[in-house]
Amino acid sequence: MVLMAGKPDSLIHFGTAEPPPADRAFSAGPLSLHISDGAIRHICWHGVEVVRGVACPIRDANWATHASVLVEEGITDTLEELEITQVRLVADGALRVKLIFKGSSDGTFRATAEMSASREFLTNRAGFTLLHPLHDVVGTPLRITHSDGSVTASQFPSLISPDQVAGDIVGLRHSVGGIDTQIVFRGEVFEMEDQRNWSDASFKTYCRPLSLPRPYHLHAGDVLRQEIQIRVQGTPSGKLPAANATCPAALDLKAGTEMVPRLAVVMEDGAIPDHRVHRLCGLMNPAILQLRVTPETAPAMCDSARSIIADSPAEIELEIVVPSTDDPQAALSRVATACKNASLAVARVLALPESYLHSYQPAGPWPSGPQPQDLGKYVRASFPAAGIGGGVLTYFPELNRCRPDHCDYVTHGSTAITHAADDISVMESLEGLSHVFKSARALAKERDYRLGLTAIGMRSNPYGASVVENLQQSRIAMVRADPRQRGLFAAAWAVGAVAATDGHNVSSMALSAFVGPFGIIHRPQAWAQPLYQQGAVDMVYPLFHVVRFLAQMGGTARLSLSAVDKGIVGVAAKEASRTRLILANLGTCVSHVRLLQKAEIRILNVDSFGSAIQSPGWLDESDAQRGSDVALDSLSVAFLNMPT
Repeated sequence: MVLMAGKPDSLIHFGTAEPPPADRAFSAGPLSLHISDGAIRHICWHGVEVVRGVACPIRDANWATHASVLVEEGITDTLEELEITQVRLVADGALRVKLIFKGSSDGTFRATAEMSASREFLTNRAGFTLLHPLHDVVGTPLRITHSDGSVTASQFPSLISPDQVAGDIVGLRHSVGGIDTQIVFRGEVFEMEDQRNWSDASFKTYCRPLSLPRPYHLHAGDVLRQEIQIRVQGTPSGKLPAANATCPAALDLKAGTEMVPRLAVVMEDGAIPDHRVHRLCGLMNPAILQLRVTPETAPAMCDSARSIIADSPAEIELEIVVPSTDDPQAALSRVATACKNASLAVARVLALPESYLHSYQPAGPWPSGPQPQDLGKYVRASFPAAGIGGGVLTYFPELNRCRPDHCDYVTHGSTAITHAADDISVMESLEGLSHVFKSARALAKERDYRLGLTAIGMRSNPYGASVVENLQQSRIAMVRADPRQRGLFAAAWAVGAVAATDGHNVSSMALSAFVGPFGIIHRPQAWAQPLYQQGAVDMVYPLFHVVRFLAQMGGTARLSLSAVDKGIVGVAAKEASRTRLILANLGTCVSHVRLLQKAEIRILNVDSFGSAIQSPGWLDESDAQRGSDVALDSLSVAFLNMPT
């Protein structure tokens, strides 16, 4: 453990020593809220969350969010009222944003924003967004007041809507758990989208409709003013959680009808494992190698895959990007030749025109040239023995807007940091993922549902020119290289992502690459990797052990979990002679799990981190505890084996 001496726990948890924004709690009577980095979170009334967040993000021309710097703050906080005033600067002072948040014990909350441009400023969006929670909201009635005074009776959709939920909004009224919630918007035209598309755990009412031109300019001297007023009344209709924690009930495992998803590991150009790490790739023993290729990169990728799998039974799954300048039939034939030359038997293929790596609104305009469904006949000709995929190589919004027709399986990927990259939002994305999986399963119907890379970082940016560079390894949206990939955070998050597939019959999914920004095996990168730079040769990230354990569970009979402590998620599988179980604590406090029988327990946490990252075989080599009580610190992961 010498490696850990003097190192802050932040590096272990998050892969970065950068502190997260301060999160401060305020209340006025039964109204409570938090504020973090200029955004209001979790507005609650009598303990019921009625609004998930109110913020004033400023987007650039690629939809990335500008960082803002707090330069002034004033707070008035009494038992009955609160007022928070902040002045924040964006883009080195190009935009000055003054925010005032006022809350009262009578159930009123008001947010005002004044945005002043000091010079020419290009943006895709500047102004308020309001996030609606999902719990007690999905599928419930919604009344919408429009700018002409008319009122529309609608509802929050149950399955994820590919289009805007509502437009021309000046007012909303709905109920959350028995709490009457009225919201008024002023100063801009607002509309609502189903933000679950991007795995956000919310619906979002935002300003400047997507139908208006973008990006647009704010000129020096321009001043924009906006206001949101919220009024909540009533008392909760449901039973609230007990304020004091009690001894958790025993963990209950019940047989179901699903299998644990088989695990794939992705490979792509720029992240091909060298021979030094092939042994570790073999130790992973993934069920599937998911290769993203073009006609140009296919030969090297196929040769590397052949070397990695050797005599392994791992299946080969191709994600083929067909360049817009290539003839699709010839391009797919070239990839098939590369596979044949490497003696790779291909199990499944998804081919997509390059232009469909970008996102389009449901009404278009859509790109010219071949459409995804046009490539099916060429795929079948080049790969006659393979299953043919339908879907996208990006994320669920693109699948939801371009739904596949004739195919054997449906697929898409996922990223947790399209809109926000703070720790709370990333963890909340797991709630959104369960809705994504439910809606995608409905689209897939009777076909296989197979997930591509499901990770925190953004593999590609369908909404702009490229992903955001992150050499400083900060918590920022739309980056490939997220520092949490190296910490306990990603390991715990990945358990939550697999847990979210329960009930949705996901056949397979990828949680990582071998190396690179989405890797689980350490390799030098252009950015610093504290705790790994001076370590042993065969260092791995905590996520390595999670992926390896889940890979062993893949394809076995899944057991459903119930009666676990707050913040605990898990995946369980029943085998002939034992039950495997992996648990993670996504919360910020210690949580407890009581088992019905004694188990062999290994815990990945701050104390074991140093040993785990230096030993790829840590799950086999570390001493196991035996017991029936498991205590998990924040972001810790427990690996359990129980005899059946």
